[in-house]
Amino acid sequence: MPSTKNESLLKGGNLIIRIGIDTLSLAVVGETASSLVSFEQTPLKSGLSAAANLIESFRSNELLQKKYATVYIMVDTPTMLIPSDEYKANEAAMLYDHTFTDNEQQLKISCSLPELHVVAIFSIDRDLKTVIDEHFSDKHFLPICLPLWRHLNQRGNSHGRQRLYGYMHGDRLEIFRFNQNRFKFCNSFAASQAQDALYFLLYVFRQLAMDATRDEIYVIGDIPRKKWLTDQLHEYVKNIVPADATDLGIDQSQRWQQIPLDMMAMINS
Repeated sequence: MPSTKNESLLKGGNLIIRIGIDTLSLAVVGETASSLVSFEQTPLKSGLSAAANLIESFRSNELLQKKYATVYIMVDTPTMLIPSDEYKANEAAMLYDHTFTDNEQQLKISCSLPELHVVAIFSIDRDLKTVIDEHFSDKHFLPICLPLWRHLNQRGNSHGRQRLYGYMHGDRLEIFRFNQNRFKFCNSFAASQAQDALYFLLYVFRQLAMDATRDEIYVIGDIPRKKWLTDQLHEYVKNIVPADATDLGIDQSQRWQQIPLDMMAMINS
């Protein structure tokens, strides 16, 4: 469990909490810039809910016992995107429940991305939100991929090439593409194996009629058998980029070992 602390910067800084499928990550960012002060990551205890895990962490973790100006909570949860001009607040939860049928009992939260002209709708466990509400006043919830979407869209395409991004985290593969500050495609797939990732990336690449000799596939995140996957993709698409934080323009000061890429993008924002 890596940990570095600078007590002079903790008070008044911002806290980022990332609640993943099997890990809890905490990052403290300085008051005046996107400077990472402290980072800790612990596994979630199996058999306990995310809310119960967080309650235990509040009792024992020093970072969670500090005071912060603002707290951001990144939640690994199914996310639905609605075009901003079609978004209706009174219909969002119903649309979400029709799309993700196992989340009806959870709270639905909306998060606007005006630079991408969409509103992200995602769910959070009621007990988990209650725990967070009890401890923090100025707090903001967001889906895990949102900072990465913003960061990669801002970087844009290179040399006129279109990029298809495949971001793996846990047992999920997020595939997305931007075009003129809008989503051209965005979907999530169950893909715990490199073979699954290969199938879905090529399927979407062809579905979007992308150019196999010109356009690019960026594979990022925690990718099993990354070399095998990139070699296989090269059989069908010329430009494959097994990108890391350096390729994605994440500042060196934010690239601490074990920090998930989406959290790096959040810290770097």
